Amino acid sequence: MNTKNKLIAWLLLVGVMVCVLLGIASLLEPTRALPPRPPTPTFTVQPDSASKFVDSGDVGVIELQVHFPSTWPWNEVHWQELWTVAQWQDNEGRWRDVEGWRGTLDRVVVDEEEQVVGRKTWWVAESDLGRGPFRWRVYRSQGGRLLATSDEFTLPETVAVEVVLESP
Repeated sequence: MNTKNKLIAWLLLVGVMVCVLLGIASLLEPTRALPPRPPTPTFTVQPDSASKFVDSGDVGVIELQVHFPSTWPWNEVHWQELWTVAQWQDNEGRWRDVEGWRGTLDRVVVDEEEQVVGRKTWWVAESDLGRGPFRWRVYRSQGGRLLATSDEFTLPETVAVEVVLESP
């Protein structure tokens, strides 16, 4: 046999072997089945209105307001970087961070007096309504320098409550 025929025979043999191996592999079943997938979550869009929940008595809301002074250094300290933390006071007088009530401000608005006000809103579970004492703390950034601390307050009974901090 010449070289060309040997090459063709060799390629044909390799092709047949690959087909046989693929055929055998397709007949094999896995020894273990994959675990079942969790169900795909379905999302429900809720109206962006606190009043629906507050009026029904199901939950309340708490809103932090940070009133920025007119001398605030906006170019150096951006409101999106400020970090807020709610704390509760335990029976021994120690302040502890409230899990889930930490984060940056939600928005900044200019009020009717032309003052810039940052706002942060959290939902209050029905079981926590009327509890306290709590306080808000505002930091320069997450893990940054403390800028302001509110007076103590109690969570709302059934309506929204506002705690105002005057920034330095």
